[in-house]
Amino acid sequence: MKIFRREQSSLFSEILDWMLTPILLLWPISLLLTWLVAQGLADKPFDRALETNAVALARLITVEDQKPRFQPSPAAHPLLGAAESDTAYYQILGPDGTLLGGDSSLPQPEDIGEEYGSGQPFLREVQLNGKSLKVAAIWVQLPVAPGHPALVQVAETMEQRSLLATEIVKGVMLPQFAILP
Repeated sequence: MKIFRREQSSLFSEILDWMLTPILLLWPISLLLTWLVAQGLADKPFDRALETNAVALARLITVEDQKPRFQPSPAAHPLLGAAESDTAYYQILGPDGTLLGGDSSLPQPEDIGEEYGSGQPFLREVQLNGKSLKVAAIWVQLPVAPGHPALVQVAETMEQRSLLATEIVKGVMLPQFAILP
């Protein structure tokens, strides 16, 4: 396929045809792969922060008079907020499913897998009010209900992740635009 057609073909135009055609075909594939890698890179620090916040909130569950209680300290309030463009949610459910704190509309995990009662945070994505949320949840064993752990969930919308991924893509692809010609 010749992009530049001339009556007399010069060596320069032949080389340009052979180089430009594959580059123009491969560039969109490169853009897609870069976006996927950038999304993965952008997710990692946000996921770690969510897991850390879930563990920190789990430590604030206490047992008084054989009843679980959640008492957030003033130091915990920064944990419960998100960045400017994201909305943060949290939910603390007792062993019997009663709401101890946070937002009752956050969906509970549908599949109770090996994480149940392990004390290790796990991640999942959910939909809430038409928005995609990333959720870090942790099952917490309490002495008042052995075998029936409490649930701590921390969630946030994913706008900041998309913004970071977009910045990564711009940082990679814009120099390609400059180098390509």
